[in-house]
Amino acid sequence: MLRRSLSFLPRRPFSSTPEIPSLYSFLQPSIFALKKTPSPPPPASPDQPPRALTPDHIATLEANLHQSLLTSNTDEAWKSFKTLTSNTVFPSKSLTNSLITHLSSLNDIHNLKRAFASVVYLIEKKPQLLDFETLGNLLSGMKCANTAAPAFALIKCMLKNRYFVPFGLWGSALVEISRKNGNFVAFLRVFEENCRISLDEKLDFMKPDLPACNAALEGCCRELESVSDAENVVETMSVLGIRPDESSFGSLAYLYALKGLGEKIIELEGLMDGFGFSNKSAFFINLVSGYIKSGNLEYVSATILHCCEDSKFGEETYREVVNGFLNNGSVKSLATLIIEAQKLEPSSVLLDRSVGYGIVNACVNLGLSDKARSILEEMDAQGGSVGLGVYVPILKAYRKEHRTAEATQLVMEITNSGLQLDLETYDSLIEASMSSQDFQSAFSLFRDMREARVPDLKGSYLTIMTGLMENHRPELMAAFLDEVVEDPRIEVATHDWNSIIHAFCKAGRLEDARRTFRRMIFLQFEPNDQTYLSLINGYVTIEKYFSVLMLWNEVKRKVSNDGQKGVKFDHNLVDAFLYALVKGGFFDAVMQVVEKTQEMKIFVDKWSAWIFLNILLLLPLVTPVSTASHAIPINGTCHDTCGTIPIKFPFGTGFGCGHPDFARYIKCSSGTLQFSTGTGIYTISSIDYPSSTIFVTDPLMSTCSSMQNSGSFSLDRASPFTITEDDIFVLLGCSTTSPVFDLDEELCDTGSGSRICRGLYSCKGVSGIGLPQNAPISTCCVYESPRGLGSGYALDLPKLQCSSYTSISGFGDDAGDPMQWKFGISLQYNDSYSSDKCKDCEASGGLCGFAGLDQSFACICRNGVNSSNNCLGRGFWFLWMLLLL
Repeated sequence: MLRRSLSFLPRRPFSSTPEIPSLYSFLQPSIFALKKTPSPPPPASPDQPPRALTPDHIATLEANLHQSLLTSNTDEAWKSFKTLTSNTVFPSKSLTNSLITHLSSLNDIHNLKRAFASVVYLIEKKPQLLDFETLGNLLSGMKCANTAAPAFALIKCMLKNRYFVPFGLWGSALVEISRKNGNFVAFLRVFEENCRISLDEKLDFMKPDLPACNAALEGCCRELESVSDAENVVETMSVLGIRPDESSFGSLAYLYALKGLGEKIIELEGLMDGFGFSNKSAFFINLVSGYIKSGNLEYVSATILHCCEDSKFGEETYREVVNGFLNNGSVKSLATLIIEAQKLEPSSVLLDRSVGYGIVNACVNLGLSDKARSILEEMDAQGGSVGLGVYVPILKAYRKEHRTAEATQLVMEITNSGLQLDLETYDSLIEASMSSQDFQSAFSLFRDMREARVPDLKGSYLTIMTGLMENHRPELMAAFLDEVVEDPRIEVATHDWNSIIHAFCKAGRLEDARRTFRRMIFLQFEPNDQTYLSLINGYVTIEKYFSVLMLWNEVKRKVSNDGQKGVKFDHNLVDAFLYALVKGGFFDAVMQVVEKTQEMKIFVDKWSAWIFLNILLLLPLVTPVSTASHAIPINGTCHDTCGTIPIKFPFGTGFGCGHPDFARYIKCSSGTLQFSTGTGIYTISSIDYPSSTIFVTDPLMSTCSSMQNSGSFSLDRASPFTITEDDIFVLLGCSTTSPVFDLDEELCDTGSGSRICRGLYSCKGVSGIGLPQNAPISTCCVYESPRGLGSGYALDLPKLQCSSYTSISGFGDDAGDPMQWKFGISLQYNDSYSSDKCKDCEASGGLCGFAGLDQSFACICRNGVNSSNNCLGRGFWFLWMLLLL
């Protein structure tokens, strides 16, 4: 403890013992140098001896001394004082004390020597000139300079010359100097002499105070390790009438434990009770220190266990304990100590006051994280229960060392043991994982928080989302949000989706942004102006102006005049639409934007006015050459095939082709016909026009040959598609707590459905969802949706707690062989969209499509000129003009 810490302090050449040689080295060079033996008188000098100072000369020297002190001319003041005292002449009392105080305050050794020599000289020659306060100033200077030997010499000089100064003026300074230098032996000798004088001379003002007595006692116990000296100090305290305190008993407890004096320890504890000390923390802390110093680890454990009901130990004590046990290779004993302590500690004990926390935390703070883990493993080996107090310090160490994967694994162990971490620990671990870019650990920790039913998830949720945003990982943001979106503790809102959409757009991943946008709408989150602004900027970056036009058709229906409901139509959104629509050549849409701003009384700034002026200049050029009333898309975007699949109305291969109700769901991409919903993009394998059916395959859907974790599947409510009754949806790898197994709901076909489940689970591919071949079919469900198979059908696997799904549209030639089954989704579409105009257009060699903001009918002709009727030359006009912007 104190002795150990002080032993490392550098020792000054004059701080060993307060003997004359050390003091002599302190004073040199000095006019008052002390010598061991008087030197013989010098031979007679041929010169005349110095003449005595005259009164005028004395007055001049004193005046010069006074003036030098006023001007802080230290050397000149010292010269005057030296001249006076060399002639056995002393300045006035005020001047003498002023000089010594001045020298003591300069904080340099040289002038401190002068002050010390002056005081010693005056004590011996004329002590009445000294003020007690001056002596205190000198000791304060010595304390600041950490000069132990002169300080002790000064006090010894005072006592020897019977110059008695109240103990209160010098005692505390000497104690502090002793503590700084570890020089308790010298202090003890001064203490003993002072106490003798106080008793013999009956001088109460010389009686030491309690801190001084405790300092002397501590020196006896920890430095001298002498029982007799310690008990002499206690006896002196008793004679002086100084009542001991907890610290006094603590020092004795250390000494008795060190010496193995068990009976005296018992007697000492009884004395504490007699004195009425209820707080015995210092007693037991010192007791543990003494046992550790003696190597008696068995008694260390016994003492700690004795105090379990009222923990009395701090970090310093636990560090001593850990060092003591580990130096003896006793990891096993530490583990045993924690296990036994956990049995004795009350349930109300605070986490950071438990013995387990104290020991493991001390290991961590000593840089011994691996030893802390060894203690944990040893506790497991002994079959003892491990409390949170043991886990938490290790978690903190892992967090500090950025060992986030190990921390996450340890959290899983904690959860599996039935313990629950607090919110602060979870938050700090997640923050460390995100800082280390260990996103998977952060996700795992957050899942554990949710499963542990931690009430406040918002902070950790924001930490993860912000970290993913800063690290440009929008795909992980989307996956994470999709996982937690239905948790009411998080309160997901539109701005969360906006962050993901903005990140995708900024990265140029517009298809992902669009998919997130659809998912957002599917989950009934209402887009706002920031949503559309991000999408517009993204589409402009890759010059997809048609997509901006579609956004405008959607936004204009949602614009709110008061800004409280719907989309807020502000200057930023106006400018973005105007710029994109002008660049795309959609001038009639631009006019609609301008009209909307006028309707909503939005001020049009110079930029918007400039765009509008250019539109007005272009309008005369964009005039119809026939009776057509709307612009038509450029020819070349519509085809009658996509890959090997023939394309007929109402389908089309791109925007402006086919019927507008189908165009948002069907498109041809790189020779592949695709079907889009809010849950993904799927491949159309074939179209059966006579039965009005399309066949769709989901790349993540399971089949007999390949099973995997699937995404959800849904149909938009407004879509012209429905699922045919021939499709059989099967849910695979479902949790036993899944709502589909609710007997009151009857969501699973338990009749013929069992045969289908057995067939699927006989497939080798079932291993892809973590099940053995021919596994029990209790996790399989032939699903009968309570909402039917129409538009708006949704198969939400996370909500249904299932790993995968499949759809069987036919059993092939062998219903008993699942390898022969036909997997896919057959969708029936509404075929009532055909019209005479379309038939007329197709008869003239054109393809049916649509154009304009109202998406009116257009006939897409092969000769490069499109018409509102047919391709025989009636009613067509030019669509595109060169853009001037």
